[in-house]
Amino acid sequence: MYNKGVQTNHVFMPRKSTVSKSTATAPKAPRKTRTRKTATVKTVTSPAVKPAPVVKPVAKKVIVTTFQGGKVIAKKTTLKRPGTSKLITPQRYMADIATRWAIHNYEIQELLKDFSKGFEIVKPYHAQVVKLLNN
Repeated sequence: MYNKGVQTNHVFMPRKSTVSKSTATAPKAPRKTRTRKTATVKTVTSPAVKPAPVVKPVAKKVIVTTFQGGKVIAKKTTLKRPGTSKLITPQRYMADIATRWAIHNYEIQELLKDFSKGFEIVKPYHAQVVKLLNN
């Protein structure tokens, strides 16, 4: 703690007690200090709303073994090409992009409305300050 140019070691909040090592031969009773209790915060989650687990596609691996003269020379692990059956069509992809762009435009529109409302709220105070500074 630093107070009026003088460094002090006063602590205004009680701290958690610590165990100190004793250098004396006879064990002493630990020094009594006040301890601060830590607060525990409980979070309540609704059992009905749980995020769905995200399933990541796992690429299958294949071990390629190279032989020469009947003996194994090298083993190399390579990835197998995934199937294309789960890919979306270009039409669905373009529709998704259009939907996301429409959502973006809506959010920007609402942001501009909020900015204009904020400007209208601040406008009288700005005029009052300008009037005060001009006088």
